[in-house]
Amino acid sequence: MNRTSNEPKEGIPNEGLPRNPVIRFHFRFPIFDFFFQWLLGAQTHGGSETGEAFYVASKIRNADAESWIQEWQALARRVEARAETSFKQAHYVSAREAYLRAYTYNRAPLAFMSPYRDSLRYQSCYRKAQACFRQAVALLNPPGEIIEIPFEGRNLPGYFFTPDASPTRRKTLIMIGGADTFVEDLYAYIGPAALKRSYNLLIVDLPGQGNLPFAGLVWRTDAEAPMKAVVDYALSRPEVDPERLAAYGISAGGYLVPRAASYEKRLKACVVCSAILDFSGIWPSRTRNIENSRLYKFIMALPLRSVKTRLALFDTYEWRWGAHSMRELYELCTKMTVDPRLITCPFLNLIAEQEYTRFGMSREWAGKCMAEVANPEKKVIVTPANEGADSHSAGTNLSLVSELVFDWLDELFRTGPDRLIATVGGEESDYFTVDMHTGQSPRQN
Repeated sequence: MNRTSNEPKEGIPNEGLPRNPVIRFHFRFPIFDFFFQWLLGAQTHGGSETGEAFYVASKIRNADAESWIQEWQALARRVEARAETSFKQAHYVSAREAYLRAYTYNRAPLAFMSPYRDSLRYQSCYRKAQACFRQAVALLNPPGEIIEIPFEGRNLPGYFFTPDASPTRRKTLIMIGGADTFVEDLYAYIGPAALKRSYNLLIVDLPGQGNLPFAGLVWRTDAEAPMKAVVDYALSRPEVDPERLAAYGISAGGYLVPRAASYEKRLKACVVCSAILDFSGIWPSRTRNIENSRLYKFIMALPLRSVKTRLALFDTYEWRWGAHSMRELYELCTKMTVDPRLITCPFLNLIAEQEYTRFGMSREWAGKCMAEVANPEKKVIVTPANEGADSHSAGTNLSLVSELVFDWLDELFRTGPDRLIATVGGEESDYFTVDMHTGQSPRQN
């Protein structure tokens, strides 16, 4: 792993959420390395294997989307074949583990496949990944339950997991992903960690996530509307303790969950990584009119591998919002705001150090939440680079993420309200208080 040289000038944080990791694992093309790091992070909960992933990375041509797609699919076929052999021989643990990794490898190509320009292959790829995931969770004990939550005449797909088959009412976590995620991704992000701590876990795609735009369900401003349906479903289950129900959102879920918590008062705790109070703020200003520029049109006409790769990313985000240009996407996002004064439940905001130090809006939003969330139980933790947790949504240290999320929830649900202070990871893995008036921590002094 190498440290790259893309640090911002002192005092001038980069615009937009960082997708160019400061610590490079393998790829020179930053967005490839970002997704590769997330994929590797899934190993914590069985979603990938380092040796398999690095072998594939060694075969992928840098910035070549088609090479990325084909090499991950080749690995997926090998791992899925191993899973099928294990299943036929009644080696169900081995089959479950291999099917879960096969999901990740079948899903990886979707990061750089255009849902607009290659929709049939996109849907086929997702269905293949989904089938592997469902084979895996069917082999859990107890099995993961495939669910559909009715919403405005359609269904939100999801899964419900319990640590055992008893009817005991338990703490329950609703997990919501971001603009790049499919609901199945969320299991490898936090699923086993929740079950080991005796939590129920409900994961679900909201409009705009997963495969839902193909069904006409695109991102919407009022996240509280679909989340009401999700909470209705959760509370309909006898296993769910209504007094210990929390929601956790990562990446763009850092908008969805706080927005929902502003209106959905049945949520007893809100966790994000990290808070987004104005979604338009995550798009760099240079991208807002990019498609109208002569330079953009000239570059897109060139036969460059990186051009096709970036174009697939633009297509994906426009598709998820139901937009047809980056400008239209930006205008839709200007309506996506959160007023932290409306949040009345306890609030935990995790921020990866790279975002805290390089993206000024994250610090600004964190300070605003600490000042205005209408509950004394509020805390911000910056996950530190010296523990490998500085990438977006801290996806490169899911053990640490799980410890921080569930330790906070356990204390909250076990002992009731105790005053919580804002902290940031320190040099020796200790924690320092953040001055939320200045947004500074000892690491920045």
